[in-house]
Order: sequence, then structure tokens, then C-alpha cells
Amino acid sequence: MVVPYESDDDRRDLTIETSVVSFASDSSRAETEEMLEWNQDDISLFLKLVAHEQNEHRLAMLDSVRIDLTDPAIIDIIHVVAAAGFGMAYSSQGVLKPSSGVYPAHPCDIGSFASLNTLDGFKRCVVVDIDNEEVVCVLLDEIDVESEGEDERLSRHDLLLVKRADLLHPDFAITTGRPASATVH
Repeated sequence: MVVPYESDDDRRDLTIETSVVSFASDSSRAETEEMLEWNQDDISLFLKLVAHEQNEHRLAMLDSVRIDLTDPAIIDIIHVVAAAGFGMAYSSQGVLKPSSGVYPAHPCDIGSFASLNTLDGFKRCVVVDIDNEEVVCVLLDEIDVESEGEDERLSRHDLLLVKRADLLHPDFAITTGRPASATVH
């Protein structure tokens, strides 16, 4: 990770572990090191998610942003951006319940939080790419999936390709403060 620094005394090695698998073409280099570069879309997504985190904690929005790279919330944001840039999206076939017309549409753009009505319940996600009616989301919760009689699991930070109509308001996935048996309207 490249981080600006003021002098040689301020320079530190900032290694952040991630569960994102990289499909490097140069296997000899991949064994020793991996260079991950963010493009402008990655940086924009990162800043949107940091702004959301600051709004959630009611921190004042400033022209410049100071980030603690050891903060678990920031590390999670880095994982989301890394997954968005380097992951492969799974198909949502057999993962989602039909929600078109059942729930109100949730207008969103890149960096928005949303919920998905899965066969395993409502799950949280972040929108990371939109192409007309197809949307790529980074999952924030695990999803148990039945596939041809076998139990499989989509993990946190996996990518899922869904339709825009499948995106629900993020509050559908919030379980804090509401009993699991409560009906969401």
C-alpha cells in the first residue's frame, strides 16, 4: 500500500491482510510479492465508504481526510475495495428469493449499501459496479447456498451479480433491535 509520508522517519511498512485471491499471471513474482494498484474508481469507492463511515459516527466532513489504517472499520473498507477490484462475481441464480414487486425499489449507486433477499434471509451488501440492470455487490454477510444437493457458502467479501430490482433498502438486513421472528414491512 502506498501512503504519502513527510520524512524517512515517518515511513512504515503497512501490510494489511486480505482474503481476496489474486489471479496473478506471473507465478514466480506472485510467490514473493504482489503489487496491487488502485485506479480512480477504486479510490472513489474507498472515499465514498470512508465518508459513509464518518457519517455513521457523526464525524465532521472536512476537505481532507485523515485515516487510521489500523482501524478495523477502515481495514474492512479496504477489503471491500480489494474484492471489488480483484474478485470474480458469482451468479445469483439459486441464491436470491424473487423480490421484484414485493418490496419497494431501492435506488442506489456505486458505494451504496443495500440488502438482498436471499434463501438464507436478508443479507447486507455494498454496490460496487452498475451496468444498466445488472449490479455487482460485495457481500457483507455469509450466505448458505444449496447447490445440487450440496451445501455451499458464499463468504463475506465475495462478489455477487444481481439485478437492480433485487436491491432492497439496507434496513431490511439489520437485525439489531428486532426479533428474528418479526415481519419486515
